[in-house]
Amino acid sequence: MEDQEVLIDLLRDMLGKEKQYYPSKGQIAFNCYECDEGRNKGNLEVNINYHVYKCWSCCDINGTQGALGKLVDIVGNKRQKKLYSVFKPHDIEKEKKERFKLKLPKEFISFKDYNPLHVPHIQAKKYLISRGITDEIIEKYGIGFATDGEYGGRIIVPSYDKEGELNFFVSRAWFKTKSKYKNPQAPKELIIFNESLIDWKKPIYLCEGVFDSFFLENSIPLLGKHLPELLFGVLYDNAKNDIIICLDGDAFENAKKVYQQLNGGKLQGRIKILKLPTDKDVCDLRGKIDEHYYKMNY
Repeated sequence: MEDQEVLIDLLRDMLGKEKQYYPSKGQIAFNCYECDEGRNKGNLEVNINYHVYKCWSCCDINGTQGALGKLVDIVGNKRQKKLYSVFKPHDIEKEKKERFKLKLPKEFISFKDYNPLHVPHIQAKKYLISRGITDEIIEKYGIGFATDGEYGGRIIVPSYDKEGELNFFVSRAWFKTKSKYKNPQAPKELIIFNESLIDWKKPIYLCEGVFDSFFLENSIPLLGKHLPELLFGVLYDNAKNDIIICLDGDAFENAKKVYQQLNGGKLQGRIKILKLPTDKDVCDLRGKIDEHYYKMNY
């Protein structure tokens, strides 16, 4: 509680008196440093529990959202930046782990135990081969499958956090169904998919889905077309190289929004967009991404 009071005073020092404060949510509203211009709207909200911020008026235009550290870098002076670094929390990962514990489905079968004479096993392997997924990819990502139970007829891709603990998994049917994907009842916005495999010193690719990530070295799937606030904060704090946005060809407008979110503070100039043909996604190209599609800047 004492740290939160210090943080609130620091925010007031940088942004002026708050317009609203909801202690139960940890949510505080200020006038935006970019777009308010004396209108006293209070559109910039800070969540002091998760250390993120967002201006609901100009975030898509000015990139005014993301990790609180980014906000401090932009509007804070030397003293304020030093103060924030002293009590900046580093236990968000621990906090979210305590909220849910996840296990792989009991029917999960590793491809290490693959039986080439068992028909469902053959179907699972045939599906992966059709998607261009090799034995090396299967081993690297610990891909498995299920032949019966709740996840029967589905490929299962586990995700492990930086400490090697399971934090999520994605399952994809290899048969025709309206529900291609079936995921656990866990908050995907609070995890970094396969964070254990990320080298923060190398360029990082952001893609839409898990199957896309198999064909991009050092990649993080968004599990959608939008950038979760937690992932923003982790990227802002840890990425030491370029961040390359590689969404499907028909999602270029979404890619531009992600670019605008990220391209600020110490990430300025390090965000790039990999523009694919409109009718293509990463899986279609099977890792053969030509420089022709690479846009150094947007």
